[in-house]
Amino acid sequence: MKRITSFMLLCLLILVVAAGCSSKKVTWTLDKKHKPLPDYVMNSSEKIQETYIMASKYPDVLAQVPCYCGCGTQDGHNSNMNCYIDKLGENKAVEQWDSMSIS
Repeated sequence: MKRITSFMLLCLLILVVAAGCSSKKVTWTLDKKHKPLPDYVMNSSEKIQETYIMASKYPDVLAQVPCYCGCGTQDGHNSNMNCYIDKLGENKAVEQWDSMSIS
């Protein structure tokens, strides 16, 4: 019985590792409630575009991350969210993007 249990656990471990190592790429898409990404984002790398989309999906998380780049004193940013999003509207819809994270 111990061998069967050990074998089942080994098989489960192999399946978990195989699922985590799959080469399937996650595609990030911007919700329609948000203002479209501006040209300065669309003309940048795919990683930067994905980062802006992730910022729109998780503004509360970014709002908890302090920004240390100095934009707080220059632009009045309170958190890392302000480096991506300038204005949030109803239902946390992005109404205005910020270009700070491009530079």
